Amino acid sequence: MSHITKIQTAIKDLSQLVKVLDELGMACEFAPEGETLSLKGFTKNEVITGCLLEIKTGSAYGIGIRESEQGYEAVADWWAVETFTGQKQEDIMNRIMRQYAYRTVMDKARDMGFSLVAEEEDTRENLRISLRRWTP
Repeated sequence: MSHITKIQTAIKDLSQLVKVLDELGMACEFAPEGETLSLKGFTKNEVITGCLLEIKTGSAYGIGIRESEQGYEAVADWWAVETFTGQKQEDIMNRIMRQYAYRTVMDKARDMGFSLVAEEEDTRENLRISLRRWTP
């Protein structure tokens, strides 16, 4: 039985994703230019193909990022990732997507001339950002 699952993401910018992974301390590897990476699944017959980027998990089972019609998708043998790292799919993807959204908002705000005034997180991990822009 295959454990390989793909997750459609809201990621549209691969270079932004790489910055996010760096911020989270997650290593990654790009496919050589013009090529793609293949990642292995748990069973010897399972192969994940067409990946532009591999997110390293600290185990033999990485998370592939490949292009889709809506942007990028994450694909992995999530059972193997969880079994060999102790990290759940939902937790990994939530951390990545939360940081991606934060970085995207902050970059867009900076581009529009806003600066960060305050940032606070509540007990439910909701983040409230206060921005300011000075106009001449």
